[in-house]
Amino acid sequence: MTEVKRRAGRPTLSETAELTERILNAAEASFVARGFQQTTIQQLAEDCGVTRRSIVARFSSKDELLIAVCLRDMDTYGPQLEAVEIRDDHPWEDLEQLIRKLWERGSDMKQAALLRAYLGESARLPQIPHHIFSFYQQLTNTLEGKITALQRQGLFRNYKASTVAATAISLVISNPRIRTMVFDPAFRDPITVERYFTDAWLLIREMA
Repeated sequence: MTEVKRRAGRPTLSETAELTERILNAAEASFVARGFQQTTIQQLAEDCGVTRRSIVARFSSKDELLIAVCLRDMDTYGPQLEAVEIRDDHPWEDLEQLIRKLWERGSDMKQAALLRAYLGESARLPQIPHHIFSFYQQLTNTLEGKITALQRQGLFRNYKASTVAATAISLVISNPRIRTMVFDPAFRDPITVERYFTDAWLLIREMA
């Protein structure tokens, strides 16, 4: 069989994928540091060390980039949460790991900045609130499955799994996320942040 030679200068599939990832990383970093409105395709090209044409060949506009960053972020986090195992012999340890994973997302400054960027453009881009809604629905379903596993071990018997899931999302994602979005000084102090987590964790333990 005759070997098909790649045309000189033409990127391989892996090189193309690597550049696309690099562009998304640069866009995400710029949305966090500069905000969506202050980010330009030309700046991203300079950040990546590529031409503007290389970016628009993959993403025709900043809007497409924002949506792509949003989807990548959500598609990455969901499986990470799903991967937290609830073991029969370590239910409390696994529950704390689950709650802490939610907490880390809720109190993360970068995630809060990205959410500000998403929400700031949601009126123009109805795809974004749709994706955010789907993401939180996915989180709720994942948490309900984890809580159901814990209920089989005797925990949270006095509540519906959906109630516990909603409480956890409110306490350890939504509340801290709002506080980081409005630049609450308490959420710039690691000690205070950890204390807030401890309070939320104790409340969830009481429910169990």
